[in-house]
Amino acid sequence: MNYQVTWQGAELPVRTASVYPSPYRAQGAMEYIQFPWSKAERLRIHSAIPVESAVVRPMSAGISARVSDGVIELELDRPVKLSLEINGSAQNNLLILPEEGMGAPAPEGANVICFAAGVHTADILTIDRNDTTVYLDEGAYVHGKLTLSHCDRVTVCGYGVLSMERYPYESRPVYARCIDAVGCRNLVIRDITIMDSNDWSLRVMGCEDVLVDNVKIFGCRGNSDGVDVCGSRRVTVQNVFTRVWDDSLVVKALDTGDVEDVTFRRCTLWNDFARPMEVGVELRADRVRRVKFEDIDVLHMPTGYPVMGIHHGDRAVVSDVAFENIRIEDAPGAQLFDLRITPSYWNRDTKMGCIRDVLFRNIRVLGAPGLTQLMSDSRVEGWDEAHDIRGVTVENVNLCGKTPVSAEALGIRATPFARDVNVTPHPEQEPLHSVETSVCVAKEFSPRPDGMYEGEIKITLRSCLPAPVEKEVWLRLSPETDGGCDPEPERVLLEPGRECVLSCPLVLAPGSYLAAVQSRDPEISYSWTFFRLGWNLAHGGARRFVNYWGESAGPVRMRVKANALELEGPVLREKGSSLVLYAAMPVPCERGEAVFSAEETDYGRSPAILNGARGLEAAPQMRCPLEITMVFRAQPKTEIVTYTVEGGGDGTARIPLASLGIPENARTFWLEIEARTPAFAGRRCPMTLFRSPSPKTSAHMFCRCVLGTEEDHE
Repeated sequence: MNYQVTWQGAELPVRTASVYPSPYRAQGAMEYIQFPWSKAERLRIHSAIPVESAVVRPMSAGISARVSDGVIELELDRPVKLSLEINGSAQNNLLILPEEGMGAPAPEGANVICFAAGVHTADILTIDRNDTTVYLDEGAYVHGKLTLSHCDRVTVCGYGVLSMERYPYESRPVYARCIDAVGCRNLVIRDITIMDSNDWSLRVMGCEDVLVDNVKIFGCRGNSDGVDVCGSRRVTVQNVFTRVWDDSLVVKALDTGDVEDVTFRRCTLWNDFARPMEVGVELRADRVRRVKFEDIDVLHMPTGYPVMGIHHGDRAVVSDVAFENIRIEDAPGAQLFDLRITPSYWNRDTKMGCIRDVLFRNIRVLGAPGLTQLMSDSRVEGWDEAHDIRGVTVENVNLCGKTPVSAEALGIRATPFARDVNVTPHPEQEPLHSVETSVCVAKEFSPRPDGMYEGEIKITLRSCLPAPVEKEVWLRLSPETDGGCDPEPERVLLEPGRECVLSCPLVLAPGSYLAAVQSRDPEISYSWTFFRLGWNLAHGGARRFVNYWGESAGPVRMRVKANALELEGPVLREKGSSLVLYAAMPVPCERGEAVFSAEETDYGRSPAILNGARGLEAAPQMRCPLEITMVFRAQPKTEIVTYTVEGGGDGTARIPLASLGIPENARTFWLEIEARTPAFAGRRCPMTLFRSPSPKTSAHMFCRCVLGTEEDHE
């Protein structure tokens, strides 16, 4: 344990919860304390890690940390859920959970099921009797899941823990969801802690008149949503804390009736991967209406997903959805909101619905504080004339102290099937006017004798501000470790109505690249360009295996000679290592297919790019390979041939092109190579030459290899 904590002169027990933080190399343990609170007191915290600085989130709580002689002190004047974070990082935080009702006597009665302090194995506990109370006493740690089935007036309460940590992923068909309430009425779930659910943590499905209050949820697995309200009516979720890997607060409909009158309020959210607030994707009902998210703090969200979203591909008419008084802290590269109608893997209805009357009011982006990188553009995208989005109202948005004066200044992209999108700035705050930017290839990339390319990227800035101003910008090239650009910010003086141009000379290896303007200033608009550089294997050359973290498996030299691909590299000398080749024949890029995503797309550093209805477009809905290959089926529709060369030899290999599925008369083909070595086993993304995050299932990042004199780039 890193922390020792004293409250009212007594040392508090420090517990841990399993988490799966970015960069997703291994599960971690978050320390937390939970203790009775009755009056204002000083919390004293000792850290084994030397403390240089400390911050308390949410910042809206207005509680500061005082650091003196290695001791951190906080004045707790009310029972508010807090994250104490030291030395500018969230990795070694202490979660603080003061509980006003802790220590109250356990309920009594004939229909009370009580788990006393200690460890219990409940396996699957099913409640199907009315007027039942399930009580988890303080100190109780219950392994299993709780099913509430078609019952009335049931309460689940207490300050104990319900955990599914003993149940592996493979058991999910039976052991899924820590709490699953189906077809219940007058249901109360309060005060408990849900730990490491195998699938969604708490589902409320087909229920009416439900209160979820003061529940703490920790999830570290894929699909470990926080609270999913599905096809239910008159549901209130309040005072909830989530730190989950998937979505936090979700509204869905799964053919259990309409969704009506659902409110989430006074919640604190931490998403290690996915979305804080989401309506969708499954909306199988006639109506989803009167849904409200209010007074919510988003502490961390590192991957660039939308903070608030409605994603729809089923039949429901979605209407009267409001997001009010939302405060967003550490969310680098995130979309503020995303409203979208499109089919996906999760949808089952044969017809599509529409979205009507969505309100965003009093939304504050505080940053960490301040932005560490630009936010992605928000999006309002209908499907067609009959399945469109109408009536989106955005009022009083504040981006790091300024209020955007227009949809353009806020970075909203509205498609032709989105109507009545209106932005109203706060009348008493400093206005935010956008600085228009564009990124393009200014000097075409030309091949050099060593197989590298030399060219130039240009950033153009045009100020809409009323007076001259200095701004800091830089070019971010993704994949990041392959570029030769300087990521250091450059200060530029922008004159009103005049253009300022920055030139960025680059030397690049063959592959696919996304070049984007970056800044910490919300007045700078986000723009990018995408390009590919092919590899003429008749000339040969070498390229180095390197991943996002700068780790390398060395170079590989390749050329094609006499209808065979010749390879040379250190991996082929290492016993126990291998090179895996993935080859495919080029196919036309269809609408909706991905053309770019890299390992850093998972971490919110760059968006995926797809071939949209109006050309290339950023795809914030695609942050991991499964969303390309399964959810939206956006991979190029070509057959991938796999060929493995084992190491332990003389460092060379010769592979007939026919063994890669390449016809004898082919002039081009697509290629990716993966280096498999013991040093990189277990990584989230493979060590690939052209940075494909999932070469087995998608060829969108494969390099275009040329056999002859055709152009090497496009």
